[in-house]
Amino acid sequence: MRPVSFLGMSGVGKSHWAKKLEARGWLRIDCDGEIADRLGELLTIEPGEEPVRALGTWMGMPWTRGYQEREAAYLTLEEVVTVAAIDRALEASEAGRDVVLDCTGSVIYLKESVLARLAKQTRVVYLRTPEAQKDAMLARYLAEPKPVVWSKSFTPREDEREGRGLSRLYPELLAFRDGRYTALAHHTLDGGWLAEASDDSGLSAILEGRA
Repeated sequence: MRPVSFLGMSGVGKSHWAKKLEARGWLRIDCDGEIADRLGELLTIEPGEEPVRALGTWMGMPWTRGYQEREAAYLTLEEVVTVAAIDRALEASEAGRDVVLDCTGSVIYLKESVLARLAKQTRVVYLRTPEAQKDAMLARYLAEPKPVVWSKSFTPREDEREGRGLSRLYPELLAFRDGRYTALAHHTLDGGWLAEASDDSGLSAILEGRA
């Protein structure tokens, strides 16, 4: 059976359900965790500092000097990790293991060749952020803007310099990602429904139609 890959925004439940499968004997490959283990290749992490916080401080925001170069360097590292994760998943699957690949939220910005492999060699399940949660996500982001991979999604107008357009741009980012996730996925599930589902019904829905 092909490995299963989870797509979706941070916080939608990818890791939660990947760990549920792991508890049932599946091999879980955590791309975010593997990237965190290799962040020292890009930046200096102080003793006791959270890798995610260190990454955010280093990357900065799209209007800060050098952001595009740092974003590109991060995506290069993510691509190396993702390709290795796919290779590992296939090797384990061929050896008879059930495998779940917990992808990053920014995986959709990787090269098309990598995404084509993901779609061909794994069963891609998109956990969609519920519409009811998007306003809360926007409020949290505006209250404390955090670095995120924007790629070509960050297109401020002339009057939206230095982050003044985030209330318009962040929902556009969510919409862009939703379109990319949907196009890549074999199976799309509502993250809100999953959050309320029992383990058995949630896992059954996730694995429905697995090839």
